[in-house]
Amino acid sequence: MRRGPPSVKRGGGTSAALTLNLRPGITWLRYGAADEEAMPTILHRPRRLVWIVNHRTLLPAEVPIFRRLGYEVFIPKIIPPEHAYRSGVVTHDYDASLTLPEATLAVLNAHDFYGRSLSRRGWSPTIHQILNAHFDVVVTSMSNFITPLRETVRHFRGLVAMRVFGLQHPNTYARGLEHFGHAELLDEIGRRGESFVFAQGFDNLAEIEPPELARRAHTVTVPLPERIYAEAESWTGRGAEVIAYCPGIQQEGYYRELYDAIRRDFGDLPLRIFGRQTETIPDPAILPNLTDAALMALYAAAPVMVYPSTEPRHVHYAPIEAMIVGTPVLYRRGALCDVLAGGGGPAACADVAEMREKALRLMAGDQALTEAIRAAQPRIVAQFDTALAERQWAAMLGPAMREPLAERSVA
Repeated sequence: MRRGPPSVKRGGGTSAALTLNLRPGITWLRYGAADEEAMPTILHRPRRLVWIVNHRTLLPAEVPIFRRLGYEVFIPKIIPPEHAYRSGVVTHDYDASLTLPEATLAVLNAHDFYGRSLSRRGWSPTIHQILNAHFDVVVTSMSNFITPLRETVRHFRGLVAMRVFGLQHPNTYARGLEHFGHAELLDEIGRRGESFVFAQGFDNLAEIEPPELARRAHTVTVPLPERIYAEAESWTGRGAEVIAYCPGIQQEGYYRELYDAIRRDFGDLPLRIFGRQTETIPDPAILPNLTDAALMALYAAAPVMVYPSTEPRHVHYAPIEAMIVGTPVLYRRGALCDVLAGGGGPAACADVAEMREKALRLMAGDQALTEAIRAAQPRIVAQFDTALAERQWAAMLGPAMREPLAERSVA
């Protein structure tokens, strides 16, 4: 249902201003009467946030947090192709709650915020004007699609939250900026001061970064969607196959090496490898693109999941999802799961040989080991709690939420 025309109020005198009420109590625009060319400024409006992350699993867990904290949320509608942005997703679900002018929302929805990989092409002045006029926070990931981070660091006048989840050791985000051809962006980040946040998913990410990032680090854990918690403790372990996670297997690269290692180390056991694939891999052990329901059933039936990653600052969703279901998950000592567990738990394995030995015991029905692992897993799961993430976001955004909205030029 369309609203009637906005109401207009005029003051008297030569310095009179025209005030345009777009929606009572929500958005006001003011035009200086003495200068017909003057740009309007916002006097009052809702707090708004742009979420340039578009992650399939994180979206239904994190975006509702922002809504509960009082933010309207815009999510880009154009994302990179699946082979380049495997976990990407688009939704229009939050558009209805945006109190933006229809034309403004249409411009945002038609804009490609990510651009091409390693692109140096910037956003248009119109996009910058809209963001600065209507939004307070931009949350953006960092990848080879560097445009969102670069453009917001350079042009956005609100808070920029660089949402990071860890890289393969020994990579750092600072070296990533250099690798992507934007080493100078580190200095620009440093000059932003408190209007930039290194929003790390885990406490240990900033410890290997330079001061420009480390001193602006705030930990905000990585929450999981409610649909996963709905399957909590549904594990039966009645299956006969070891399960392992390996997405994005291609002819070469990080995940190809991981796949080859899984096949080498566990291929003689009854094995299922799952994870989203963008290419067809001729291996009957691979379950390429499971539905959510099929994935939960896989977790519930598996006597054991092996997670041989040795990364100290990155973990996939899969082992955490499996722990929530109740599946015993084996991981490497010194890897992030081990760090989150406090080190040295019953699921930690010093090497592949120990992981194989424990996997065989679990497959054979070793109840003592099974229950010891399952009893230790809630300590890890608790660190991905949605309520914890909400408290951390509230603490990080708190200063911005308490300050009055600054007047800004409207596009």
